[in-house]
Amino acid sequence: MRFTLFISSVLAFSGILTLTADAVSRSQLNQSVKAKACLLVDLQTGQVLYSRRATVAYPPASTVKLMTALLVWEQTRLRGDIKVVTGDTRVEPSHVPLRVGEVVSVRDMTRTLLVGSDNDSALVLARKAGGSYGRFIQMMNQRAKELGCRNTIFKNPNGLPATGQVTTCKDLMKIFQKVIRISALRQMCTTKGFTLKTAVGSQWVKNHNRLLGRFAGMGPAKTGWTYASRHTYAASVERNGREIHLTLLNSPNKWTDARLLFEYAFGTKQASKPKSKPQAAETTNTSVVSKGVHRVQKGETLYSISRKYGVSVNSLSRLNNIRNPNVIRSGMVLYIPK
Repeated sequence: MRFTLFISSVLAFSGILTLTADAVSRSQLNQSVKAKACLLVDLQTGQVLYSRRATVAYPPASTVKLMTALLVWEQTRLRGDIKVVTGDTRVEPSHVPLRVGEVVSVRDMTRTLLVGSDNDSALVLARKAGGSYGRFIQMMNQRAKELGCRNTIFKNPNGLPATGQVTTCKDLMKIFQKVIRISALRQMCTTKGFTLKTAVGSQWVKNHNRLLGRFAGMGPAKTGWTYASRHTYAASVERNGREIHLTLLNSPNKWTDARLLFEYAFGTKQASKPKSKPQAAETTNTSVVSKGVHRVQKGETLYSISRKYGVSVNSLSRLNNIRNPNVIRSGMVLYIPK
Protein backbone atom coordinates (compact mmCIF):
# COMPACT_ATOMS: atom_id res chain seq x y z
CA MET A 1 0.00 0.00 0.00
CA ARG A 2 2.77 2.43 0.97
CA PHE A 3 4.70 1.50 -2.20
CA THR A 4 1.64 2.27 -4.33
CA LEU A 5 1.20 5.64 -2.66
CA PHE A 6 4.90 6.36 -3.14
CA ILE A 7 4.73 5.55 -6.86
CA SER A 8 1.62 7.71 -7.24
CA SER A 9 3.35 10.61 -5.53
CA VAL A 10 6.42 10.25 -7.75
CA LEU A 11 4.28 10.17 -10.90
CA ALA A 12 2.32 13.22 -9.77
CA PHE A 13 5.51 15.13 -9.02
CA SER A 14 7.01 14.04 -12.35
CA GLY A 15 3.94 15.44 -14.07
CA ILE A 16 4.52 18.79 -12.39
CA LEU A 17 8.18 18.76 -13.45
CA THR A 18 7.18 17.95 -17.04
CA LEU A 19 4.80 20.87 -17.12
CA THR A 20 7.29 23.31 -15.64
CA ALA A 21 10.34 22.11 -17.55
CA ASP A 22 8.70 22.74 -20.94
CA ALA A 23 6.48 25.54 -22.16
CA VAL A 24 3.16 25.37 -20.34
CA SER A 25 0.12 25.77 -22.58
CA ARG A 26 -2.91 27.80 -21.58
CA SER A 27 -5.11 24.71 -21.55
CA GLN A 28 -2.64 22.96 -19.22
CA LEU A 29 -2.68 26.03 -17.03
CA ASN A 30 -6.47 26.10 -16.87
CA GLN A 31 -6.54 22.47 -15.76
CA SER A 32 -3.48 22.35 -13.51
CA VAL A 33 -3.60 25.61 -11.54
CA LYS A 34 -5.87 25.07 -8.54
CA ALA A 35 -5.89 28.56 -7.01
CA LYS A 36 -9.35 30.09 -6.83
CA ALA A 37 -7.88 33.42 -7.97
CA CYS A 38 -4.65 34.53 -9.62
CA LEU A 39 -3.16 37.37 -11.66
CA LEU A 40 -0.02 37.22 -13.81
CA VAL A 41 1.48 40.48 -15.12
CA ASP A 42 4.47 41.45 -17.28
CA LEU A 43 6.03 44.40 -15.45
CA GLN A 44 7.63 46.09 -18.45
CA THR A 45 4.48 46.17 -20.59
CA GLY A 46 1.74 45.97 -17.99
CA GLN A 47 0.29 43.10 -20.03
CA VAL A 48 -1.98 40.74 -18.12
CA LEU A 49 -0.73 37.29 -19.15
CA TYR A 50 -3.28 35.29 -17.18
CA SER A 51 -6.16 36.15 -14.89
CA ARG A 52 -8.65 34.13 -12.89
CA ARG A 53 -11.23 35.79 -10.63
CA ALA A 54 -8.77 38.64 -10.08
CA THR A 55 -11.45 40.95 -8.68
CA VAL A 56 -13.12 38.39 -6.38
CA ALA A 57 -12.34 38.93 -2.69
CA TYR A 58 -10.71 36.24 -0.52
CA PRO A 59 -8.95 36.22 2.88
CA PRO A 60 -5.33 37.41 2.35
CA ALA A 61 -3.50 35.75 5.28
CA SER A 62 0.05 37.07 5.80
CA THR A 63 0.20 38.96 2.50
CA VAL A 64 -1.46 41.66 4.67
CA LYS A 65 2.03 42.27 6.04
CA LEU A 66 2.99 43.91 2.73
CA MET A 67 0.69 46.82 3.54
CA THR A 68 1.99 46.89 7.11
CA ALA A 69 5.57 47.13 5.84
CA LEU A 70 4.66 49.84 3.34
CA LEU A 71 3.08 52.07 5.97
CA VAL A 72 5.92 51.48 8.43
CA TRP A 73 8.43 52.52 5.78
CA GLU A 74 6.42 55.60 4.82
CA GLN A 75 6.03 56.66 8.46
CA THR A 76 9.49 55.83 9.82
CA ARG A 77 11.88 55.10 6.92
CA LEU A 78 12.73 52.08 9.15
CA ARG A 79 14.38 54.30 11.75
CA GLY A 80 13.85 54.25 15.51
CA ASP A 81 13.15 51.79 18.31
CA ILE A 82 10.03 50.40 19.99
CA LYS A 83 9.40 49.30 23.57
CA VAL A 84 7.32 46.13 23.64
CA VAL A 85 4.07 46.23 25.63
CA THR A 86 1.80 43.39 26.73
CA GLY A 87 -0.64 43.84 23.84
CA ASP A 88 2.15 43.24 21.32
CA THR A 89 2.80 39.75 22.66
CA ARG A 90 -0.74 38.40 22.73
CA VAL A 91 -0.59 36.71 19.36
CA GLU A 92 0.20 33.32 17.88
CA PRO A 93 1.17 31.09 16.20
CA SER A 94 4.12 32.62 14.33
CA HIS A 95 5.96 35.01 16.62
CA VAL A 96 9.51 36.07 17.55
CA PRO A 97 8.57 35.81 20.51
CA LEU A 98 8.97 39.30 21.98
CA ARG A 99 9.21 40.03 25.69
CA VAL A 100 7.30 42.83 27.46
CA GLY A 101 9.63 45.74 28.23
CA GLU A 102 12.38 44.93 25.74
CA VAL A 103 13.37 47.52 23.15
CA VAL A 104 13.60 46.45 19.52
CA SER A 105 14.47 48.34 16.34
CA VAL A 106 11.97 49.19 13.61
CA ARG A 107 14.31 47.79 10.96
CA ASP A 108 14.72 44.44 12.73
CA MET A 109 10.98 44.12 13.28
CA THR A 110 10.29 44.91 9.63
CA ARG A 111 12.73 42.21 8.60
CA THR A 112 11.05 39.65 10.85
CA LEU A 113 7.71 40.81 9.45
CA LEU A 114 8.67 40.17 5.81
CA VAL A 115 11.15 37.32 6.21
CA GLY A 116 9.86 35.33 9.19
CA SER A 117 6.25 36.55 8.90
CA ASP A 118 6.09 37.05 12.67
CA ASN A 119 2.74 38.25 13.97
CA ASP A 120 3.99 40.01 17.10
CA SER A 121 6.35 42.07 14.92
CA ALA A 122 3.31 43.32 13.02
CA LEU A 123 1.62 44.49 16.23
CA VAL A 124 4.72 46.30 17.47
CA LEU A 125 5.19 48.04 14.12
CA ALA A 126 1.52 48.97 13.87
CA ARG A 127 1.63 50.70 17.23
CA LYS A 128 4.86 52.48 16.31
CA ALA A 129 3.66 53.75 12.92
CA GLY A 130 0.05 54.47 13.85
CA GLY A 131 0.24 55.40 17.52
CA SER A 132 -2.29 52.69 18.30
CA TYR A 133 -3.53 49.46 16.71
CA GLY A 134 -6.89 50.99 15.83
CA ARG A 135 -5.37 54.06 14.21
CA PHE A 136 -3.02 51.89 12.16
CA ILE A 137 -5.91 49.81 10.77
CA GLN A 138 -7.56 53.05 9.66
CA MET A 139 -4.32 54.05 7.95
CA MET A 140 -4.11 50.67 6.19
CA ASN A 141 -7.58 51.00 4.73
CA GLN A 142 -7.03 54.60 3.73
CA ARG A 143 -3.74 53.74 2.00
CA ALA A 144 -5.45 50.88 0.18
CA LYS A 145 -8.01 53.33 -1.21
CA GLU A 146 -5.23 55.70 -2.29
CA LEU A 147 -3.59 52.85 -4.21
CA GLY A 148 -6.86 52.06 -5.97
CA CYS A 149 -7.62 48.88 -4.01
CA ARG A 150 -11.41 48.97 -4.18
CA ASN A 151 -12.17 45.53 -2.79
CA THR A 152 -9.73 45.31 0.10
CA ILE A 153 -10.64 45.57 3.78
CA PHE A 154 -8.03 45.28 6.53
CA LYS A 155 -8.94 44.26 10.07
CA ASN A 156 -5.45 43.65 11.53
CA PRO A 157 -1.80 44.22 10.54
CA ASN A 158 -0.71 40.57 10.39
CA GLY A 159 -3.32 38.69 8.36
CA LEU A 160 -4.56 36.37 11.07
CA PRO A 161 -8.19 35.30 10.49
CA ALA A 162 -10.64 38.17 11.01
CA THR A 163 -14.22 38.36 9.82
CA GLY A 164 -14.47 40.63 6.80
CA GLN A 165 -10.72 40.92 6.13
CA VAL A 166 -10.37 40.37 2.38
CA THR A 167 -8.47 41.40 -0.72
CA THR A 168 -8.39 40.52 -4.42
CA CYS A 169 -5.52 39.48 -6.66
CA LYS A 170 -5.82 42.79 -8.50
CA ASP A 171 -5.63 44.80 -5.28
CA LEU A 172 -2.86 42.66 -3.83
CA MET A 173 -0.85 43.18 -7.02
CA LYS A 174 -1.02 46.96 -6.54
CA ILE A 175 0.18 46.72 -2.95
CA PHE A 176 2.93 44.22 -3.77
CA GLN A 177 4.28 46.30 -6.65
CA LYS A 178 4.29 49.43 -4.50
CA VAL A 179 6.25 47.63 -1.78
CA ILE A 180 8.95 46.09 -3.98
CA ARG A 181 9.60 49.42 -5.64
CA ILE A 182 11.16 50.43 -2.32
CA SER A 183 14.72 49.09 -2.37
CA ALA A 184 14.97 48.34 1.37
CA LEU A 185 11.71 46.39 1.41
CA ARG A 186 12.50 44.61 -1.86
CA GLN A 187 15.78 43.38 -0.41
CA MET A 188 14.03 42.12 2.72
CA CYS A 189 11.56 40.19 0.57
CA THR A 190 14.48 38.39 -1.11
CA THR A 191 16.44 37.66 2.08
CA LYS A 192 16.85 33.92 2.67
CA GLY A 193 17.39 34.41 6.37
CA PHE A 194 19.17 36.45 9.04
CA THR A 195 20.24 36.30 12.68
CA LEU A 196 17.95 38.20 15.05
CA LYS A 197 18.98 39.13 18.59
CA THR A 198 16.20 39.85 21.09
CA ALA A 199 15.51 39.24 24.78
CA VAL A 200 14.98 35.53 24.08
CA GLY A 201 18.47 35.29 22.56
CA SER A 202 19.86 34.86 19.05
CA GLN A 203 17.84 32.99 16.46
CA TRP A 204 17.91 32.34 12.74
CA VAL A 205 14.88 33.84 10.99
CA LYS A 206 14.18 31.86 7.82
CA ASN A 207 12.25 33.04 4.78
CA HIS A 208 9.02 31.08 4.24
CA ASN A 209 9.33 31.35 0.45
CA ARG A 210 10.31 27.80 -0.60
CA LEU A 211 11.01 28.90 -4.18
CA LEU A 212 13.70 31.38 -3.16
CA GLY A 213 17.04 30.04 -4.35
CA ARG A 214 15.37 26.98 -5.92
CA PHE A 215 13.36 28.44 -8.79
CA ALA A 216 15.23 30.24 -11.57
CA GLY A 217 15.00 34.03 -11.25
CA MET A 218 12.97 34.01 -8.03
CA GLY A 219 12.89 37.51 -6.58
CA PRO A 220 10.96 39.30 -3.82
CA ALA A 221 7.86 37.59 -2.50
CA LYS A 222 5.50 37.36 0.46
CA THR A 223 3.81 34.15 1.49
CA GLY A 224 0.64 33.57 3.46
CA TRP A 225 -1.40 30.69 4.86
CA THR A 226 -4.23 30.05 7.29
CA TYR A 227 -6.94 27.39 7.38
CA ALA A 228 -9.48 29.98 6.27
CA SER A 229 -7.46 31.53 3.44
CA ARG A 230 -5.45 28.49 2.38
CA HIS A 231 -2.28 29.43 0.47
CA THR A 232 -1.80 33.06 -0.61
CA TYR A 233 1.20 34.52 -2.43
CA ALA A 234 2.64 37.62 -4.07
CA ALA A 235 5.89 37.06 -5.97
CA SER A 236 8.23 38.30 -8.67
CA VAL A 237 10.54 36.36 -11.00
CA GLU A 238 13.07 37.92 -13.36
CA ARG A 239 14.74 36.18 -16.29
CA ASN A 240 16.80 37.74 -19.06
CA GLY A 241 15.67 41.24 -18.10
CA ARG A 242 11.98 40.34 -18.12
CA GLU A 243 10.19 40.63 -14.78
CA ILE A 244 6.89 38.84 -14.13
CA HIS A 245 4.65 39.49 -11.13
CA LEU A 246 2.13 37.06 -9.67
CA THR A 247 -0.56 37.16 -7.00
CA LEU A 248 -2.43 34.07 -5.80
CA LEU A 249 -5.34 33.65 -3.41
CA ASN A 250 -7.03 30.54 -2.01
CA SER A 251 -4.65 27.95 -3.43
CA PRO A 252 -4.27 24.38 -2.12
CA ASN A 253 -0.57 24.53 -3.08
CA LYS A 254 0.98 27.87 -4.01
CA TRP A 255 4.35 26.33 -4.89
CA THR A 256 2.91 24.18 -7.67
CA ASP A 257 0.57 26.90 -8.90
CA ALA A 258 3.31 29.54 -8.92
CA ARG A 259 5.76 27.37 -10.84
CA LEU A 260 3.17 26.62 -13.51
CA LEU A 261 2.12 30.23 -13.88
CA PHE A 262 5.65 31.62 -14.05
CA GLU A 263 6.76 29.01 -16.60
CA TYR A 264 3.72 29.84 -18.69
CA ALA A 265 4.55 33.55 -18.49
CA PHE A 266 8.12 33.13 -19.68
CA GLY A 267 6.88 30.90 -22.48
CA THR A 268 4.74 33.74 -23.87
CA LYS A 269 6.02 36.34 -26.29
CA GLN A 270 6.48 39.74 -24.73
CA ALA A 271 4.26 42.43 -26.22
CA SER A 272 6.18 45.03 -28.22
CA LYS A 273 4.01 47.85 -26.89
CA PRO A 274 2.32 48.26 -23.52
CA LYS A 275 -1.35 47.36 -23.62
CA SER A 276 -1.93 49.48 -20.56
CA LYS A 277 0.01 51.42 -17.98
CA PRO A 278 2.23 49.10 -15.96
CA GLN A 279 0.61 48.37 -12.62
CA ALA A 280 4.00 48.63 -10.97
CA ALA A 281 4.06 52.35 -11.72
CA GLU A 282 1.02 53.22 -9.62
CA THR A 283 1.86 55.75 -6.95
CA THR A 284 0.25 58.64 -5.14
CA ASN A 285 3.52 60.44 -4.45
CA THR A 286 4.71 61.18 -7.98
CA SER A 287 3.46 61.28 -11.54
CA VAL A 288 6.54 59.42 -12.81
CA VAL A 289 5.73 56.13 -14.55
CA SER A 290 8.07 53.14 -14.74
CA LYS A 291 9.15 51.93 -18.18
CA GLY A 292 11.41 49.11 -17.01
CA VAL A 293 13.93 47.93 -14.45
CA HIS A 294 17.71 48.16 -14.15
CA ARG A 295 19.96 46.06 -11.94
CA VAL A 296 22.83 48.19 -10.62
CA GLN A 297 26.27 47.03 -11.74
CA LYS A 298 29.55 47.57 -9.90
CA GLY A 299 30.80 51.13 -10.32
CA GLU A 300 27.48 52.58 -11.48
CA THR A 301 25.98 55.69 -9.89
CA LEU A 302 22.54 57.26 -10.08
CA TYR A 303 24.08 59.89 -12.35
CA SER A 304 25.50 57.33 -14.79
CA ILE A 305 22.24 55.35 -14.80
CA SER A 306 20.18 58.50 -15.36
CA ARG A 307 22.38 59.39 -18.35
CA LYS A 308 22.09 55.87 -19.75
CA TYR A 309 18.30 56.07 -19.84
CA GLY A 310 17.99 59.80 -20.53
CA VAL A 311 16.13 60.60 -17.31
CA SER A 312 16.81 62.99 -14.45
CA VAL A 313 18.45 61.94 -11.21
CA ASN A 314 15.54 63.49 -9.28
CA SER A 315 12.88 61.46 -11.10
CA LEU A 316 14.97 58.30 -10.69
CA SER A 317 15.32 58.99 -6.96
CA ARG A 318 11.62 59.77 -6.47
CA LEU A 319 10.38 56.65 -8.26
CA ASN A 320 12.69 54.41 -6.22
CA ASN A 321 12.24 56.29 -2.93
CA ILE A 322 15.97 56.98 -2.65
CA ARG A 323 16.72 59.66 -0.09
CA ASN A 324 20.51 59.52 -0.46
CA PRO A 325 21.73 59.10 -4.09
CA ASN A 326 25.16 58.03 -2.83
CA VAL A 327 24.04 54.80 -1.16
CA ILE A 328 23.03 52.67 -4.15
CA ARG A 329 24.80 49.33 -4.24
CA SER A 330 25.66 46.72 -6.82
CA GLY A 331 22.77 44.29 -7.29
CA MET A 332 20.01 46.74 -6.37
CA VAL A 333 17.01 46.83 -8.72
CA LEU A 334 15.91 50.29 -9.83
CA TYR A 335 12.75 51.22 -11.67
CA ILE A 336 13.37 53.56 -14.61
CA PRO A 337 11.01 56.54 -14.92
CA LYS A 338 9.18 57.21 -18.15
